[in-house]
Amino acid sequence: MSRSFRLAASVVVCLGTFLPAPASALDFEEWVPGLTVTPFVSEKVEYESNVFQTPNNTRGDTIFKTIPGFLAELSRGPFGASVGYRAEILNYVTLTDQNTTNQFGVAQLKLDLPRLKLQLRDDFIETTDPPGSELTGPIKSQTNVLAPTAEYRLTERFSIGTNYAWTHTRFPSTSAGSSSPNAQQNQVVQQLDGDLQIGGATLWWKFAPKADGGLSAQYGAQTFENDSNRNYRLGIVALALRGELTSKLASTFRIGVEHWESSNGSAPSFTGLIMGGGWTFQVAERTQLTLTTDRSPQLSVFENAQYYISSSAWVGARHEFPGRKLVAWLRVGGGVDDYNTKQLTANGVTTKYRQDTLAGAATGLDYVIQPWLRTGIEYSFKQRTSNFRQFDYDDNKVSARITLQF
Repeated sequence: MSRSFRLAASVVVCLGTFLPAPASALDFEEWVPGLTVTPFVSEKVEYESNVFQTPNNTRGDTIFKTIPGFLAELSRGPFGASVGYRAEILNYVTLTDQNTTNQFGVAQLKLDLPRLKLQLRDDFIETTDPPGSELTGPIKSQTNVLAPTAEYRLTERFSIGTNYAWTHTRFPSTSAGSSSPNAQQNQVVQQLDGDLQIGGATLWWKFAPKADGGLSAQYGAQTFENDSNRNYRLGIVALALRGELTSKLASTFRIGVEHWESSNGSAPSFTGLIMGGGWTFQVAERTQLTLTTDRSPQLSVFENAQYYISSSAWVGARHEFPGRKLVAWLRVGGGVDDYNTKQLTANGVTTKYRQDTLAGAATGLDYVIQPWLRTGIEYSFKQRTSNFRQFDYDDNKVSARITLQF
């Protein structure tokens, strides 16, 4: 698991997110052996209480979202290929200058031989959802992640894997929200336009029939298009778990040490604990609990701070009622963002390190009317409390959706 995926975690789409819920796909076996296609379209209406996530003079609005998409999968023996696309067409009732279309795409090739596994994957996303916890409000970003991986089984218990990832990130000058209260942020954020390249290797040990433990080492470098003083290098050594530890417990957890330093010494270096990934516990046949954690350096545009340390944890619960037509879910979590340089306070005399405390929750109900027709409602809440009060905000969302999936 490379740091590029942690940086792009809020903007990289996995194959599963293309499908609102499991359903039978259209079978094209007669024309192309092994090909299935799943088209879908959702209509969602959402009210957000604080669109620009400001501490005061908040502006709420109702947003209509039309979400068409498809996922095509081809499987032929050891070879597999997948292509998916999803659009989100956003129409604001009153803040019409924020209307936009978000786009998500993925392409993946896989080869699974008895000893060798190869994968080439490319993820693209263009969205107005802020990447990370520092930026707020609608702000357009484009991210592409190209990631080839390989794994070779040395023995029954040991294998070695290699990975490389190139993350290309841009914030267009026509960022959505350029006429909003966040206009200054939307101009400054272009200093984060850049490319992160990272590669490494992992030695895996199969300690259970469906679980592995790994020791990995990675090295990478980030270059920035508009501010070369931000360029940095990083190295990571980590332990990782993957797979089903028991019949009820599965994990993708990793923990390690990262060293991050500026290429020209313009920012303080960082050497410290990092972690990430999740745990899934199947309490009963229809009840599941999850824990997701992350601690990592993240890029910053706050004053002259080049990065901050983000720490977060989320607990989730999901329950399917008898008949499996109705599903209830809940997520609760929070975190802390710690900045690495002191800044002037509002009085213009004293200085202090910025620290943000984050809290949030989300809950919802999903109902299967028919295998091809689903509906749902949800509510979410986010809050940021900072010792720099101009960054405080509360934001509430309530939404309803209906999805047609073939």
